[in-house]
Formats: sequence, structure tokens, C-alpha cells
Amino acid sequence: MTDRVYPWLAEAWRRFNAAIAASRLPHALLIAGPAGIGKRALAEAMAARLLCLSPAEGLACGQCRGCQLRIAGSHPDFLSIAPEEGGSGILKIEAVRDLTAFSQLTSQYQGHRVAIVSPAEAMNRNAANALLKTLEEPPAEMVLILVSDAPARMPATIRSRCQSYRLGMPAENTARDWLMSQGIGQGEAETLLALSGGAPLQAMAVHEQEGMAHWQALVRDIAGVTGGQKSPVEAAAAWQEAGATAVNQSMQRLLALLMRHQYAPVNSALADQSFQKLAAGLSAGRLDRIQRSLTDLRAAASPSLAKELALEAHFLLWSPA
Repeated sequence: MTDRVYPWLAEAWRRFNAAIAASRLPHALLIAGPAGIGKRALAEAMAARLLCLSPAEGLACGQCRGCQLRIAGSHPDFLSIAPEEGGSGILKIEAVRDLTAFSQLTSQYQGHRVAIVSPAEAMNRNAANALLKTLEEPPAEMVLILVSDAPARMPATIRSRCQSYRLGMPAENTARDWLMSQGIGQGEAETLLALSGGAPLQAMAVHEQEGMAHWQALVRDIAGVTGGQKSPVEAAAAWQEAGATAVNQSMQRLLALLMRHQYAPVNSALADQSFQKLAAGLSAGRLDRIQRSLTDLRAAASPSLAKELALEAHFLLWSPA
């Protein structure tokens, strides 16, 4: 069997299969919830189930012709659209036009045609208007799956035409047990979840891509900039390989922890000397201003701005006021 669903998404998966069994599957689904909980994986499992010719126990078999084509990335009845890699992060109208053309085709396997749009909130106004036309007159047997971390940023006219799957953060013990089942020790699992705001897949990504040493080095450099011991240019130079996008994400996690720490101490493994220095020296107002500026800088990783300038801009936010 393939495309197994994460344990904390079992209820959403049960609901999806019940809709299929009752022949009440809507033409558009919106999978919404916080980042790092497996929304994209759920969407792909749904697509796999719909394209499988011999599903077993509610899951794609992984063996039939339909599954083989999907796994190979060549299934004629499946389309996935997303912003261009390395681009601005905006989902443009050209991609939605491809989706519209795809929706008008006849199924090659006399079944569903499935399209995934992720992240759906990345659509610009023209793209959203083009998608709305498809949603208003949905072709037969077409299933559109929208995935979003921030559904409020999508037009209400689109949200209202989708059946929503609103997913929350998994229970702490469920997320911890899953991480432990992946070979991570209990103490590290708890620390990773604290660092990732409870999102298990984000915690796993930190474990695989960054690790605690990476995190601690970044916090030290930021504390150095805030304390005036290190210049933003010097700090940025040390993070060229990581890139502005990854640094932005790590800084956002740090800000969330610092804000949380104002009300309740965070995991002791995270609150090292550098973290405590930042917590003591940055007011709630300053943290809020940095967070808003970081959100504005997300586009700084685009090719239109040199990596050096993008990274320097990130570290400049932490400079002494």
C-alpha cells in the first residue's frame, strides 16, 4: 500500500472515504491548517486514492497502472500546479489557465481527473478570478484540491465553493510518538516540537535539514548582531549557503519562541545563553516589528534581489535600535 495518512489526519481521511462511498465527493476541496502538519501529503493521498484502479482498504494500491503512472509523474488525469521554483512565490494566471485547459479534457482512464493547487493563497488576483470560473462551472468527474496555510488570504468566493477540511495541530503526545517512531529520541522530539510550534513535519525537517547545532549557531549570530558584537554584513556572510528563504523561516520560528517565552518559559534545551540574551533585550513591540518586517522580506529570496542583499536585510532587522 502507498500514500499512508499520518495518524493525526485519520479523521479527515475517514471523512474523505465516506464521501466517496456515499457518492458525495464534491468537485472542490480546501485543505487548510497550519504549516508542517501534512496537508500536502493528505492532498496527494486523496489524489492517489481517486486515480487508483484497485484501491484496497481505502488507500491507493500502488501497483495498478494508474498508481504506476502517478508515481512516475506521468498520469494524464493528474495535474499539480504551484509557483515557479526560485521565483517570486506568486501563482500566476498562466498556471491556472493550464488547469482550466486540463479540466476540459476527457479522462484517459474513464475515472476522475484530479488537480492540486498548492499553496492556494499564492494566487494573484487574475489567477484567482480565472480559477473561480472553473469552480462556477465544474466539469464532470473533475476534483480540484486546494491546499492552504492561510485560507483567509484567499477570496471568499473561492472558499465558499469548496468543501473545507480544516485541520488543527496534532496533540503533543501524538506528534511526539510519531517522531519517536521515526527514530528520534523522546527528549529531542520534544525539543524539536517546541522549536517547530508543535508541527511534526516541520520538526522532522529541522531534524533532517538543520539540526540543533544549526539552530544554535543562528541564534548566537542574531544575538551577536543585537548586542552589537557582530555586524549584519558579517552575520549574513556566514549564512550565504543556507539562503534567505531558510534563514527567514528560522527567524520566524525564533520570533514565535521569543514571544511565547514572554508568557511561559520554552523548552530548556532551546533557552540557551544566546536565547536568554535576546529574550531579555527585546520588547514585545520590537519583536512584533521584526516579525512584520520578516513577513515583508519573504520575497527577498527572489532572483530580483541579490542573495547578499536579501540576507543582510534580514540581519539588519536585529541591529541595535
